[in-house]
This record gives sequence, structure tokens and C-alpha cells, in this order.
Amino acid sequence: MLTLVKWGLIGGISGLAGAFADSWLGATVQYMHRCVVCGKEVEVATHCGQETVVLRGFRWMDNDMVNLLSSLVAGLLAWGIGMIG
Repeated sequence: MLTLVKWGLIGGISGLAGAFADSWLGATVQYMHRCVVCGKEVEVATHCGQETVVLRGFRWMDNDMVNLLSSLVAGLLAWGIGMIG
């Protein structure tokens, strides 16, 4: 029973850290554009039939890279906590 609780806590803590990493990376360094027609922030170069303007971020930091890095944060944290106990 104790092992089940331990791994439940490890999963919860690392999952939460991964979710925070995803939000932070997406809000700060993910490559984003703004649609000149509707004003939405989008991940694509064209929207509403028009070219978008670059808003922020690094070209190589697309949504797939944000997801990969967030998953690595969660996985490495779970591994690290698991190694302690």
C-alpha cells in the first residue's frame, strides 16, 4: 500500500510540474504569430486567409517541442524523486 501511495505522489508531483513547464514554455518561448485579420494568437504563418506577423518565441520552439520538453521535465523529475526513495 505504501508503494502505491508513493508512486501516486510521484506521478502527481511530476505531472503537475510537467503541466506548469508546458504552460510556462508556451507563454514565453513558443514561436507564436498574430493574425492581422482577427487578432488571435496562432501557431501558423497564415490565418483568415492572410499572412500572420511574428509575435514572440524561437523558430525551433513549436508546440511539439514544448510538449517534448514538458514531458522530459515530468519524466526526469519522476525518475529523480524515485531514485531518492
